[in-house]
Amino acid sequence: MSVFIERRRRAGLVAVLLVAAVFAVMGLAGTPARAAAHVTLTEEDYFTGANQVAGLTAYNAVFERAHPGVTIKREAVAFTNLDAELLTQAGAHDLPNILATDNPFVAAMVATGQILPLNKFKGFSTKGYYPAVIDEGLIGKKNYSLPVAGENSIALIYNIADFKAAGITSPPKTWAQLETDAKLLTTKGGAGAGGVSGFGVTCDNGEDSTWQWEPFFWGDGGKFTFANIGGTPGQQALSLYQTLLAPGGGGYDAGCSNYEQTPEETDDFIAGKLAMMLNGPWNFPLFNGATPSEVYGKYFGVASIPTESASQKAVVPLGGEDWQISKSGNKATQQLAFDYIEGLQSPTEELNMANQFGYLPAREAVAKAFVKAAGPEWSVLATQTLYAHPRTYGLGTKYNTISTAVWDAISAVSATPTSAEVTSALSTAQAAISAALK
Repeated sequence: MSVFIERRRRAGLVAVLLVAAVFAVMGLAGTPARAAAHVTLTEEDYFTGANQVAGLTAYNAVFERAHPGVTIKREAVAFTNLDAELLTQAGAHDLPNILATDNPFVAAMVATGQILPLNKFKGFSTKGYYPAVIDEGLIGKKNYSLPVAGENSIALIYNIADFKAAGITSPPKTWAQLETDAKLLTTKGGAGAGGVSGFGVTCDNGEDSTWQWEPFFWGDGGKFTFANIGGTPGQQALSLYQTLLAPGGGGYDAGCSNYEQTPEETDDFIAGKLAMMLNGPWNFPLFNGATPSEVYGKYFGVASIPTESASQKAVVPLGGEDWQISKSGNKATQQLAFDYIEGLQSPTEELNMANQFGYLPAREAVAKAFVKAAGPEWSVLATQTLYAHPRTYGLGTKYNTISTAVWDAISAVSATPTSAEVTSALSTAQAAISAALK
């Protein structure tokens, strides 16, 4: 792990110089420092990872030196508690000056009326960002957020040795190939019997299930609102799960029970129980070990998520966190809060934070330099982001209700699923979603 991190740090230094040169030409070198006296900016998030904390701590020190008299007071709240705490604080008009939430929660915070649109601040720009990234915080015609450390998504991650043993020369591109390969890669009856399961899919009763199913549904013509979940795209995407999870289908889970993306899928892949899975780049440091055999291209590969037909493109959801500014404080404090966030959007800081968080930078030019320095395992994620979709775009707080209906339908797929079961689950989801959209 330490060898990998050091290698990434050195690569990051090279990429910083490349990105700074690109943005110097574009005129996006950063925001001038603003003088302030005896001001405390409060910031709240859920980051507890060592690298995440180190990155934010270092930036806070840099910001304080550049703004004499300003102190950043950061508070980390557990992921499972942060949303509820922020809603309580919003109700009391006592939010921190700066807050970072999971991107689907931005709409809920904006709905409280206590979040300021960033368009009002001098220096705000959407130039250079991946469109889907900037749309995460777009509600109406106003932008309410900017990314914390870039963005992440999911791709098909596979074990190269397992592929070679099964005689598979390239990762599956279509659902039919995925189904065939999942069976070929399954050994000794699967992981539950002490062997290897061909494919792992998340089926816990939560957002991760919707998140992993969205590429299959959206890529097959499903609407981003899920308004046609009961139609052909929904039927085909959930039937894919039915096929994979049926006995002998090669899927890890015996029906959609409580199998989670993190840590179950990750742990099982590392333990050699899964040959393929859907998962994200935050796992790359875990896969890249200190020995030559534990690296991308030798131990694991990354490919685009398979589509129903070869002519389709995978449409992935975006993950990651977004900064927002509350109405707490006066105009000068609010402007300082924006300066804090804007400083993290500079090429150097964006690249640094992406390295620390294990995310893809949110601007295309920075992302290209990042991929060149960080490694080819990131190239698929960068390409998929061109066709990515922010989950709450156009839905706002309705997304939470819709996502619940979706994951309820997914979790209804049993150990011995039938077509009638799939149709019934989607019909129930369609009714709930249609009601939410009205």
